[in-house]
Amino acid sequence: MAYNYNMDVSTINPFLSACEEAFQTMFNINPQHKDPYLLNPGSTHMWEVSGLVKVSGDESGVVVFRLHKRLAEKMLELSGITIESPDEMEPMEKDLVSEFTNIITGNAVSAMQNKSIFVSAPVIRAGENHPIPWPAKTRIIGVPFYTKQGIFEVDLSFLGM
Repeated sequence: MAYNYNMDVSTINPFLSACEEAFQTMFNINPQHKDPYLLNPGSTHMWEVSGLVKVSGDESGVVVFRLHKRLAEKMLELSGITIESPDEMEPMEKDLVSEFTNIITGNAVSAMQNKSIFVSAPVIRAGENHPIPWPAKTRIIGVPFYTKQGIFEVDLSFLGM
Protein backbone atom coordinates (compact mmCIF):
# COMPACT_ATOMS: atom_id res chain seq x y z
CA MET A 1 0.00 0.00 0.00
CA ALA A 2 2.45 2.67 -1.14
CA TYR A 3 1.06 6.14 -1.78
CA ASN A 4 3.08 9.17 -2.76
CA TYR A 5 2.00 12.78 -3.01
CA ASN A 6 5.43 14.08 -1.95
CA MET A 7 4.68 12.85 1.52
CA ASP A 8 6.42 10.55 3.91
CA VAL A 9 4.53 7.29 3.46
CA SER A 10 6.34 5.90 6.50
CA THR A 11 4.03 8.15 8.53
CA ILE A 12 0.80 7.60 6.59
CA ASN A 13 0.91 3.89 5.81
CA PRO A 14 0.97 2.73 9.46
CA PHE A 15 -2.41 4.41 10.03
CA LEU A 16 -3.90 2.69 6.98
CA SER A 17 -2.42 -0.70 7.87
CA ALA A 18 -3.59 -0.38 11.48
CA CYS A 19 -7.12 0.39 10.26
CA GLU A 20 -7.18 -2.64 7.95
CA GLU A 21 -5.77 -4.93 10.66
CA ALA A 22 -8.24 -3.70 13.28
CA PHE A 23 -11.22 -4.31 10.98
CA GLN A 24 -9.96 -7.81 10.23
CA THR A 25 -9.14 -8.71 13.83
CA MET A 26 -12.09 -7.13 15.62
CA PHE A 27 -14.92 -7.62 13.12
CA ASN A 28 -13.68 -10.18 10.59
CA ILE A 29 -14.17 -7.52 7.90
CA ASN A 30 -11.62 -7.28 5.10
CA PRO A 31 -11.53 -3.68 3.86
CA GLN A 32 -10.18 -2.95 0.39
CA HIS A 33 -8.56 0.45 -0.09
CA LYS A 34 -9.02 2.45 -3.24
CA ASP A 35 -6.78 5.13 -4.70
CA PRO A 36 -6.02 8.06 -2.41
CA TYR A 37 -7.10 11.53 -3.45
CA LEU A 38 -6.58 15.12 -2.35
CA LEU A 39 -9.50 16.19 -0.21
CA ASN A 40 -10.80 19.76 -0.35
CA PRO A 41 -11.31 20.88 3.26
CA GLY A 42 -14.06 23.30 2.26
CA SER A 43 -16.18 20.80 0.39
CA THR A 44 -19.25 19.09 1.80
CA HIS A 45 -19.04 15.42 2.68
CA MET A 46 -21.34 12.44 3.12
CA TRP A 47 -19.93 11.00 6.35
CA GLU A 48 -22.21 10.79 9.39
CA VAL A 49 -19.66 9.94 12.10
CA SER A 50 -15.96 10.81 12.37
CA GLY A 51 -13.36 9.95 14.95
CA LEU A 52 -10.41 12.30 14.88
CA VAL A 53 -7.10 12.58 16.67
CA LYS A 54 -4.50 15.31 16.70
CA VAL A 55 -0.94 14.14 16.16
CA SER A 56 2.12 15.89 17.59
CA GLY A 57 5.81 15.24 18.08
CA ASP A 58 8.02 14.39 15.09
CA GLU A 59 4.88 14.69 12.95
CA SER A 60 2.06 17.17 13.46
CA GLY A 61 -1.43 17.00 12.03
CA VAL A 62 -4.80 15.28 12.13
CA VAL A 63 -5.98 11.74 11.35
CA VAL A 64 -9.72 11.15 10.84
CA PHE A 65 -11.66 7.88 10.57
CA ARG A 66 -14.98 8.62 8.78
CA LEU A 67 -17.96 6.37 8.20
CA HIS A 68 -21.70 6.06 7.87
CA LYS A 69 -23.95 5.16 10.79
CA ARG A 70 -24.93 1.97 8.95
CA LEU A 71 -21.34 0.69 9.16
CA ALA A 72 -21.05 1.78 12.80
CA GLU A 73 -24.23 -0.20 13.54
CA LYS A 74 -22.77 -3.25 11.78
CA MET A 75 -19.53 -2.90 13.77
CA LEU A 76 -21.56 -2.83 16.99
CA GLU A 77 -23.48 -5.92 15.93
CA LEU A 78 -20.29 -7.81 15.03
CA SER A 79 -18.65 -6.80 18.31
CA GLY A 80 -21.36 -8.65 20.24
CA ILE A 81 -22.41 -5.56 22.18
CA THR A 82 -26.07 -5.77 23.15
CA ILE A 83 -28.17 -2.65 22.74
CA GLU A 84 -30.98 -2.64 25.31
CA SER A 85 -33.02 0.21 23.82
CA PRO A 86 -33.04 2.31 20.63
CA ASP A 87 -31.98 5.34 22.70
CA GLU A 88 -28.65 3.62 23.38
CA MET A 89 -27.75 3.12 19.71
CA GLU A 90 -26.28 6.54 18.87
CA PRO A 91 -24.18 6.90 22.07
CA MET A 92 -22.89 3.35 21.64
CA GLU A 93 -21.99 4.03 17.98
CA LYS A 94 -20.03 7.11 19.01
CA ASP A 95 -18.27 5.20 21.80
CA LEU A 96 -17.36 2.40 19.40
CA VAL A 97 -16.00 4.83 16.78
CA SER A 98 -14.01 6.61 19.50
CA GLU A 99 -12.48 3.38 20.77
CA PHE A 100 -11.81 2.10 17.25
CA THR A 101 -10.08 5.38 16.38
CA ASN A 102 -8.01 5.05 19.55
CA ILE A 103 -6.99 1.48 18.63
CA ILE A 104 -6.03 2.47 15.09
CA THR A 105 -3.89 5.40 16.19
CA GLY A 106 -2.29 3.49 19.06
CA ASN A 107 -1.30 0.63 16.76
CA ALA A 108 -0.03 3.03 14.08
CA VAL A 109 2.13 4.96 16.55
CA SER A 110 3.53 1.69 17.93
CA ALA A 111 4.53 0.69 14.39
CA MET A 112 6.50 3.94 13.92
CA GLN A 113 9.35 3.04 16.25
CA ASN A 114 11.78 5.49 14.67
CA LYS A 115 9.59 8.53 15.42
CA SER A 116 8.41 10.20 18.57
CA ILE A 117 4.70 10.72 17.99
CA PHE A 118 1.91 11.54 20.41
CA VAL A 119 -1.81 11.43 19.74
CA SER A 120 -4.70 13.10 21.50
CA ALA A 121 -7.70 11.27 22.85
CA PRO A 122 -10.21 10.73 20.03
CA VAL A 123 -12.88 13.35 19.46
CA ILE A 124 -16.15 12.34 17.81
CA ARG A 125 -17.91 14.56 15.31
CA ALA A 126 -21.33 13.53 14.07
CA GLY A 127 -24.20 14.82 12.02
CA GLU A 128 -24.70 15.90 8.46
CA ASN A 129 -21.63 17.57 6.97
CA HIS A 130 -20.00 17.96 10.41
CA PRO A 131 -16.87 20.13 10.43
CA ILE A 132 -13.34 18.78 10.87
CA PRO A 133 -10.64 21.16 12.20
CA TRP A 134 -7.99 20.56 9.53
CA PRO A 135 -4.58 22.16 9.98
CA ALA A 136 -4.23 25.32 7.91
CA LYS A 137 -2.22 25.24 4.69
CA THR A 138 -1.76 21.48 4.55
CA ARG A 139 -2.88 18.94 2.03
CA ILE A 140 -5.42 16.35 3.13
CA ILE A 141 -5.09 12.86 1.75
CA GLY A 142 -8.32 10.86 1.65
CA VAL A 143 -8.09 7.08 1.39
CA PRO A 144 -11.46 5.42 0.72
CA PHE A 145 -12.08 1.83 1.81
CA TYR A 146 -14.83 -0.55 0.74
CA THR A 147 -16.26 -3.51 2.63
CA LYS A 148 -19.32 -5.69 2.14
CA GLN A 149 -20.76 -3.98 5.22
CA GLY A 150 -20.22 -0.41 4.02
CA ILE A 151 -17.66 2.19 3.06
CA PHE A 152 -15.37 4.29 5.21
CA GLU A 153 -12.44 6.63 4.77
CA VAL A 154 -9.20 7.49 6.52
CA ASP A 155 -8.15 11.11 6.01
CA LEU A 156 -4.70 12.34 6.97
CA SER A 157 -3.21 15.80 7.06
CA PHE A 158 0.29 16.46 8.34
CA LEU A 159 2.28 19.67 8.29
CA GLY A 160 4.77 19.56 5.48
CA MET A 161 2.65 17.35 3.23
